[in-house]
Amino acid sequence: MKVIWNNTYTTIEWKFMKISFVTFWLNAIITIFIKNNFIPMPIGVLSFLQPNSSVDFYFKLMSLFTIMIAIYFYISEKHMIWITLFLFLISVLVFTIEESNGIFRRNDLFSFIFFSQFLSYIFKAKNIDSNIQKNRVQFSVQVIAIGYTLSAISKLSASGLNWVFDGRKMPLQIMKSFFYSFVNDGNNFFIQKGNEMIKTFNNNLYLIYFLLGFSLFLEFFAVISIFNKKISFIYGLLLLVMHIGIYWVLDIAIKGIYIPMLIFMVNPLFLFWIILKEIKNRCIMLIGYLS
Repeated sequence: MKVIWNNTYTTIEWKFMKISFVTFWLNAIITIFIKNNFIPMPIGVLSFLQPNSSVDFYFKLMSLFTIMIAIYFYISEKHMIWITLFLFLISVLVFTIEESNGIFRRNDLFSFIFFSQFLSYIFKAKNIDSNIQKNRVQFSVQVIAIGYTLSAISKLSASGLNWVFDGRKMPLQIMKSFFYSFVNDGNNFFIQKGNEMIKTFNNNLYLIYFLLGFSLFLEFFAVISIFNKKISFIYGLLLLVMHIGIYWVLDIAIKGIYIPMLIFMVNPLFLFWIILKEIKNRCIMLIGYLS
């Protein structure tokens, strides 16, 4: 089976996206429930609570039970209007619990993708746009693209193009990231890697300017990725290279951003499935030839 480069998505592509997406999302939800038992500084939708309110064990248990049922319906493509709305609301609630503990992992994108999918099913139900095979993925890609573009606009609003040339101060961020990893793990490897990275950085300053400028360009024009499926795939690969570079230089990996991007623009689980099917077909052909 080959990838069809039109502007729609097959049922199997969509299913692999859903499975990948809810797997990472559920892992984030469970991690938050394990690590957070109180709400010391209520913010957002939890602002009405008193500081240091507890997150009850039975609330967590019932939430996870309900979430698992919702995920079953989500994967099975049943009651999608209500399921995507529920997943959006519970996602906002749980991620707000984490943020109320002073932890900001930028997981908001997970929530808004559920909301964008909710809108796609509403559009279908109201006969606004019945192309659900396209919209449920396209709307998700649009939310991701908007997130990247807003990030670029934020950088330009704060510093203008000086954001690129302020990259000469990046050794401070490199030191911060790698020393933070050293404090967490006590491994001297992070100190050595940080020092090597700073040395490499100082010897390739103009290359760093180019990479920062290219990253800013990619973020600012991320809306290009919404034009069609093939462009989205190529742009997703470019953004993946950007994230790998950020991790390599700064030891920063923002899962709440690059994982949804990778799933809905590149769909690696589907590509892996295609590769396995191709290997299987080649093996069958080879066995038939040899026999």
